[in-house]
Amino acid sequence: MNLNQMCFNENNNPERKETQKIQIMNKELFFLEKLAEAYQTYDASVIKDYLADDMHYASMWVFHEMTSKEEYLDYLNGKLETMKRSNKKMVFEIVKGGMHTHALLVTNGRSPEGAPLGFVADFNDEGKVKMLNITIQDFF
Repeated sequence: MNLNQMCFNENNNPERKETQKIQIMNKELFFLEKLAEAYQTYDASVIKDYLADDMHYASMWVFHEMTSKEEYLDYLNGKLETMKRSNKKMVFEIVKGGMHTHALLVTNGRSPEGAPLGFVADFNDEGKVKMLNITIQDFF
């Protein structure tokens, strides 16, 4: 490959790479805002269209990793219904930058150990969530 090919190759274009990073970050921010909305309104359907059918959900406090959108939404609907009955409200904040390679949705919710919680999402090529993790915020 000569210098001209390198300079004009789309994959080597720093502006294109920066644009892709911004698009990924915007996707993360949008989804995390929707996830916060689902928890605040007790309505899992808010995020349904943003999840891949074969998405995975992992939590330090759930015994097994969930491996489908349907399984995760069933779990989340039950969790939200319990929160609604007990009138539990969660407050969220999105953290980005610094040591985080992904945006992180942190909450005032606490782990059984009393630590603050954080959600992080990873996306497939179609822009849908392929992995959602919740763990102690400090682990991110």
